[in-house]
Amino acid sequence: METVIREILAGDKEKFRVIIREYSADLLRLAHHFVRDWDEAEDITQATFIACYRSLSHYDPARPFRPWLYRIHLNRCRSAYRWRRRHLARIMRLEDAPPTPADPDPGDRSELIMQQVDRLATKQKAAFILIEIENLTSLEAAQIMGCSDSTARVHLVRAKQRLRKLLAAAGVAL
Repeated sequence: METVIREILAGDKEKFRVIIREYSADLLRLAHHFVRDWDEAEDITQATFIACYRSLSHYDPARPFRPWLYRIHLNRCRSAYRWRRRHLARIMRLEDAPPTPADPDPGDRSELIMQQVDRLATKQKAAFILIEIENLTSLEAAQIMGCSDSTARVHLVRAKQRLRKLLAAAGVAL
């Protein structure tokens, strides 16, 4: 990847397609876990690649590229997630009665679990998605999240504890 980055910085803009091909599917999936909407996930992913291209001259080739790119992406995902939560809260305040969420299919526990994941604090949600869903190591997740390995693991433990409580309150026994 370092060769590709050097060629891009030397003026070969077409080489950026290599980065897009290599990472787009993973970044899109990660964004979808955060916002749970494929169109918005695509927008976030495209914005990530634009930010990456614009910031490529600031990339330190002595460090791994993947965590650097994922950190840009995670920051965009978090922003979109926070915006969505604020926007939904505003809408709920404007309505007379709070909306009743659509009941997930009783046989589809994954949808119920993801609804509860949406309720986690952003750092806990990030740790849970990166480590448990995307199967990254806690060290890789920590690099992406911009924290220590132990801090990422603490966020994961707290996410799991909170999820157990949320799922128990929703009537799901684990």
